[in-house]
Amino acid sequence: MYSKLLFGLILTISALSASATTTITGTKDYGGATVGTSCDGQSESQQPVFLLTDGATIKNVVIKAGAAADGIHCTGSCTLSGVKWPDVCEDAATMKGGSGKTMTVSGGSAYKASDKVFQHNGIGSTIKISGFAADTIGKLYRSCGNCSSQGARYVTISSTKLANVSAAVVGINSNYGDKATITSLQIKGYKSGSPKVCATYQGNNTGAEPTSLGEKWNTSNCVVSTSNVTSY
Repeated sequence: MYSKLLFGLILTISALSASATTTITGTKDYGGATVGTSCDGQSESQQPVFLLTDGATIKNVVIKAGAAADGIHCTGSCTLSGVKWPDVCEDAATMKGGSGKTMTVSGGSAYKASDKVFQHNGIGSTIKISGFAADTIGKLYRSCGNCSSQGARYVTISSTKLANVSAAVVGINSNYGDKATITSLQIKGYKSGSPKVCATYQGNNTGAEPTSLGEKWNTSNCVVSTSNVTSY
């Protein structure tokens, strides 16, 4: 009987389910538990599994495969520590915080993101990614290319390891002053141009598809040199 009770407790702790978005304030450590809601493919109308308020931190949670919805939304400064996505649904996390706010991603991993892992909407804010790993993705990061409100967004990437990137590591809008700073990046089987590292676009606020401007190196928008990227 003791074994059955213990087994039931382990299941309860390790696989939590939710039917709606969970709002996080302060710091919440899930201790490795798995949490999810649903997934409707690449539908833009999906709600996040977690909504992080300004100053919130979420730690050690697995976003359930097949139930990752729109992942995590950050409405101000926030921290994602040791968060894992075994199978990204729409986006893994979206930064919505505005000027001067920072979303810090420390450790963690993401797999099977057909489009991108991190979406950046908040104008004047920063996403900082370090110690992260991703496999089978379109892009690691994309600054919104056709949001109705546009402006400069910033991303820094360090000590990160990627595999099977189909499009680019980052996509930024150079016409709005976006800036990507990349150091200590490892890409499996990397060869020059495959994948693109810092892809630039002519963004717009009309909802139209952004125009690709190509991969750039050592510019004010793409602060990255070939020595910052290595193959493994």
